[in-house]
Amino acid sequence: MSEHRVPWWMWIVITVCMLPGLSFPWMAGLIQNTNPVVRGLTWFYPAYVLISGFLAWQCYGRRTVMTWIVLVLLLLSHACFYYMSFATIEP
Repeated sequence: MSEHRVPWWMWIVITVCMLPGLSFPWMAGLIQNTNPVVRGLTWFYPAYVLISGFLAWQCYGRRTVMTWIVLVLLLLSHACFYYMSFATIEP
């Protein structure tokens, strides 16, 4: 019987943490910010989410604390990115 390095519950945690960021390209029409840099970053954000999920998966077992740090940073970046994209910020 082979022992899995990453347990099933951690796969679920990583996937749930990644889901909000993977929906950004489909919400491009809803973005309130007219800045072209923000709109461009929206298309690259899912790549960041995928890389963060991969790194969290790779770190688990050897550097478990690093996995949680990556996931917390990923969740914070979701909040910041949603605010940057959907808030109407007036100069």
